[in-house]
Amino acid sequence: MKTTDQRIVWKDKNVLELLVLINGFIDAHEINTVRDYQRKIAEYPGEAPSLWYINQRFGSWDKMLLSLGKKPYERYKWDSYSDRDLKKIVKDFIKANSIRSQRNYDQKSVGENIPSLSTLKKRFGDIKFFFITNEKESLSSFELLSLLKTEIVRLNLENTLSRTEFEKNYNRSFMPSPSTIIRRTGKTWEELMEEIGFNYRRIKNERLSENLKQYRK
Repeated sequence: MKTTDQRIVWKDKNVLELLVLINGFIDAHEINTVRDYQRKIAEYPGEAPSLWYINQRFGSWDKMLLSLGKKPYERYKWDSYSDRDLKKIVKDFIKANSIRSQRNYDQKSVGENIPSLSTLKKRFGDIKFFFITNEKESLSSFELLSLLKTEIVRLNLENTLSRTEFEKNYNRSFMPSPSTIIRRTGKTWEELMEEIGFNYRRIKNERLSENLKQYRK
């Protein structure tokens, strides 16, 4: 059985007919963004042309909106916000929805009145900073301790367990500060070392003995 090529239907319509049809679809489904349009087209296939066809016929989604007398939503809306205000909007949304990754943000932002990932990348470039802070704040005590031990091993501090050296060299984009971990867990540095499997007291005593020997020399 031969299927009908929906693109032929749209090709048969002139520009005015297409614009009227698309505008009706946008208004009926309260579409604000190109992502909204794609989502609704997936829900109601055949009621309006695909985004691919719009791009082919009008040059782009933005150009089509301008033909309708509408301002391209995200490009103009978020351009009017300062970097500080835009960051606050995004961070508040991330915190309120317990978002821990860019993928999670992309999923939960569909249909919401917030900037898309592509808009944020155009404005800020690298947007990892939005998610690193949130991930650190939402880590469990077990995850904090695991990160702490991994970082101690990476820095080759197993034989000294020096908090001073750790604070100087730990990867700040990888994990919270020792002070934050101490505050979150309610444990001292010594207790944390014992918790993650190191004999802090023995290592400390050995280090003191070695320092004493060096002093006597």
